[in-house]
Amino acid sequence: MIISRELAQKIVDHLMNIVHRNVNIMDCNGMIIASGQSTRINTFHQGGQSAVITQNVIEIQPKEIKQYTGALPGVMWPINIKGKIVGVVGVTGKPREVRNTAQLIKSVTELVLEREMFLADYRSENRVKEQLVDLLFSDNPSQEDIRTLSEMLNYKINLPRIVIMIHLEPISKDDFSTNGLQNLFSARVRENVLNLIKDAPFFNPEDISLFYKKHLCIIKFLPEGCAAKKLNTFITSIMTMLNSLQPKLKIKIGIGNRALHTSQLRLSYREALFALEHSDSNSVHFIHEYEILLNYLMEKQCSKCDSSLALKELKVKFDEIKDIYDLENTLTCLLKNNINVSTTASQLYIHRNTLKFRLGKLKQLIGLDPCHFFQHAMICQFLLCMDKRDLC
Repeated sequence: MIISRELAQKIVDHLMNIVHRNVNIMDCNGMIIASGQSTRINTFHQGGQSAVITQNVIEIQPKEIKQYTGALPGVMWPINIKGKIVGVVGVTGKPREVRNTAQLIKSVTELVLEREMFLADYRSENRVKEQLVDLLFSDNPSQEDIRTLSEMLNYKINLPRIVIMIHLEPISKDDFSTNGLQNLFSARVRENVLNLIKDAPFFNPEDISLFYKKHLCIIKFLPEGCAAKKLNTFITSIMTMLNSLQPKLKIKIGIGNRALHTSQLRLSYREALFALEHSDSNSVHFIHEYEILLNYLMEKQCSKCDSSLALKELKVKFDEIKDIYDLENTLTCLLKNNINVSTTASQLYIHRNTLKFRLGKLKQLIGLDPCHFFQHAMICQFLLCMDKRDLC
C-alpha cells in the first residue's frame, strides 16, 4: 500500500491536535511526506529509513542527531499493514517523553490506513457490482463481459434468483437532524446498510446487494423448494434489520418474479421496480399480486415492452390444469359472455354446477376468480392471448 500525501497530512493534522507534538509520516525511502513542520516535507529522514531497513523502532537521542541526516530527537515506528511495512511515523521530542505517544500514534495510523484500504476495496468491489448489474439489467448485454465480471466477484451465473428493490427515506425532513444525518443516503449510511446485509445470517454468498439508482437492490438466490417461504422469511428479516438500523424510516419494497436464468433478471428487475413504484409507505408488494400485475401488463402491452415473468409463471400453472378441466374453452366462453355464468354454461352444453366446479378449480389451484374480480378476469384474458401474442 502506498500512503497518499493528502491522507498522510490529514492524519498528522488530526493527531497533532490531540498529542500536541510534532508528527512526521515518512515513506519507505525515508522521505517525509507529511509533517506538522511544513519545511520538513519532501526532505530525507535517515531515522525513518533506518526504521524501514531494520523493521524496528528507532529512537534518536538529542546527542545522536548528527548520526541521522535530516533528523531531530524523537521516536520512529514502522507502519505495518497486513505484515508489510508501508512507511514510518515519527514523533519529535526526547524519546523517554514521547515513547508511549509514538506507539499510540503508530497504532492509530495503522487503524486509519487499514480502514482506508477496506474502503478502497469496498468502493472497487461496488464499482464492479454496479457494472455487472448494469449488464444483467440491460436488454442486450455482452455475455463475455458478464462472465468476466462474475468471475471477479465469484458470482455464479444462471442460478434462480429474484430481484428485490427497496426504497428508504426518513419519515420527515427533521427525523435525522438530531443524529447529524443530513442525507440518508450518505456514503456512511449506505455502507452500514450493505455491511449489515452482507454479514446477516440470512444473506447467501450467491446474493448481491448494492445501492442501484437511488434504491437498495438485492438479487437474491432462490433455489427450488419452499421458495415462497424462504422469500417471506428473508423479507421479514430485512425489514427487521433496517428498522433496527434506523427506526424512523419509511421502507417500501417491490419484488419481481423469480428469474430462472441470468438472461431473465432484467425482467425481474423491471417487475420489482414497477411493484416498488406502486407500493405504499412501509409496505411490501409482489409483482404477482393481481392488481399490480394487471397494471404492469396493461402498461407493457401499450408500450410493447418485454413480457412478464409473473405472467409466464402463471401460464405454466394454467397449462398444467387447463386440459384437465377444459379451462381454455371455459374461460374463452365466459369472457365472451361478459362473465354470465348461465349463458356460458348453456353455450358449453354443461350444467351450471359443472361450470362452477371448473371455476372453483381455477381459484383453488391458481388463485384466479374471474367471476368476482375484474382484475382476475383481465388476467385470464392475458393468459388466453399469450399463445397468440408476440411475448418475448
